[in-house]
This record gives sequence, C-alpha cells and structure tokens, in this order.
Amino acid sequence: TGSNLGDSVSSFDARVGRIRCASVSMITSHSQFTCLSPPGTGANKAMSLTVGGQSPSVQSSTFDISSFTLSYYPPLVTGVSNTTTTAGGFVTIYGYNFGQVDSSIDSIFIGHLPCKAPQRAQHTSVVCTILPALPPSNDTMMSVNMTIDG
Repeated sequence: TGSNLGDSVSSFDARVGRIRCASVSMITSHSQFTCLSPPGTGANKAMSLTVGGQSPSVQSSTFDISSFTLSYYPPLVTGVSNTTTTAGGFVTIYGYNFGQVDSSIDSIFIGHLPCKAPQRAQHTSVVCTILPALPPSNDTMMSVNMTIDG
C-alpha cells in the first residue's frame, strides 16, 4: 500500500530476493497491489519494488519495503522412488518447497549415503544419483535429509 504507484502493473518490478514475483495485481489504482511470491527457498529474503524504474521513497518512519522479508517453508519430502537397488542409480525424491530450478541444493543424503548431481525440474521433485550400497530389501526404511540454500 502506498501512493503514486501508477495504474498499471506493467511498470512494476516486485521481487523476493533476486526472483520476480510470479504475478502482480493492482488492487486499487495508484495505491495498492499484491505480489504472488515465486517458488523459492531460504529464510529472510529481502523484498524489493521499483515502479517505472524508480524505487519508492519512504514517507513514513513505520514503513520501509527494504525492512520486509519473506521466509519460505523448509523442504518437505513426501516420497522417494527407486531407492532399493544394490547397483546404484537414479533416485527421485518427491515433496514440496524444493525451490526454483536455479536455487542451490547443498546436500541430499539417503540414510548415510550422499545422493549426487541433483537435478530439479520443478519445486516438487528432485532426481539424483546414488552410489551402490543401498539395502536390497523393500522393507527397509531410510531417512532422507535435504538441505537447500543453507
């Protein structure tokens, strides 16, 4: 909410961290808009806004957009496929909050084994490569630990 924000969102550049908002909508011409945050990861991501190439001026000591941050929910693993092989191979990890394709996956472990070369097609799945050594039993439960953006 503010003033002199214009009457079209085409001149807006609203961001969470480095990533543009997925959708910006004008609620009230010149004074109020919404930003749908993009898929992401991490905590305390700075928010920024430019309108027509200009950063908004702060006219109140109680509002400064640079003081607002957004924190995403941590990754949540809901399932894993192809983990019961002694020959190693690809593993697909399913879940939520895995972030943008360009965000960094710091580490993935299945049990005590690292899962290497993670590739993400969307924020709900990751494919990685596990070395041989997983138990051959379909009954064995193993933990999946994933760290994204530190």
